[in-house]
Amino acid sequence: MASCLKQIKSAQFAPFLRGHVRFKGVLCVLKNAAIVLSVIRRGNGLAANRSVLTFWGVRGGIPAPGGATKQFGGNSPCVEVNCGDRIVVFDAGTGLRVLGQSLMARSPVKGDLLFSHTNFNRICGLPFFAAAFHPKNNFAFWCGHRPEEGNIQAVLTTLMTDPVFPVPIDIFNAQLSFHDFPAGTGFALDSGIEVASIAVSCGLPGTSYKVHCTGGTIGYACALTPPDDLTKLVDFVTGCDILILSFVGHDPDRLDAIAAEVAERAGIGQLIVTDHAPEATDDDLLAREEGLMNRFSASRLAREGDCMQIGEPHH
Repeated sequence: MASCLKQIKSAQFAPFLRGHVRFKGVLCVLKNAAIVLSVIRRGNGLAANRSVLTFWGVRGGIPAPGGATKQFGGNSPCVEVNCGDRIVVFDAGTGLRVLGQSLMARSPVKGDLLFSHTNFNRICGLPFFAAAFHPKNNFAFWCGHRPEEGNIQAVLTTLMTDPVFPVPIDIFNAQLSFHDFPAGTGFALDSGIEVASIAVSCGLPGTSYKVHCTGGTIGYACALTPPDDLTKLVDFVTGCDILILSFVGHDPDRLDAIAAEVAERAGIGQLIVTDHAPEATDDDLLAREEGLMNRFSASRLAREGDCMQIGEPHH
């Protein structure tokens, strides 16, 4: 750990750290230096012509840390797609805190955060996002809000307003931009990344995404209320190399059967089910995963720390 701390305190980051040591969210960079450096080492061997998918948070509802969730992880939703010179991030749960530590070692970075919806568990990591303090970083926030629902800048500003949180969003030094769009429309990001979207429901309006990036296509459709007719969802995710999927409900077996049906009908390369219930232990999830794989062999449950190349064969 001492060598890790020495690297993190190098000349590249010393000015940043000296300027913000009073913020506990930034001090976590040092306390978790081993995690940061492990991501750097892990990324060194990845193919340059493929994007890389990393899970930083896989719990639905609220975080669930502890010994019983160590294997699958306890952070709430956050998934990164590293496209080389740009990153795309799905949701900003508590996993965003750990991602932010990783990005400090990769700064300066450009990134886009795509929100499936703005319930608390998918935005609560933002105040602890260390990479947003780096003045050379650039992040765009995207959400499929309708005009009558407000806008993403207002939601995130309210989150970081006293008495909810004592430090305002304008404390961030990174270049930030905020973008609202009607769910169901598409848009292009830099570096040739294309984003398609579809309006969905999780009890409240939400957005699912399909991102075309280097090496393949990723679908992200999470916290969905299972529709009576799956056709619209199946049509949307058809062609995805990887589909990250979760449904809302109290019967995991039934929900996994629906997920497997979607993957089968859409011809998905690999299905990854996420947003595990806070009360689900590692033993519970291992048993659940076995049942899921019996339904659709190219499937698994998401694990915090999972890292895979997009477009590589999955077994």
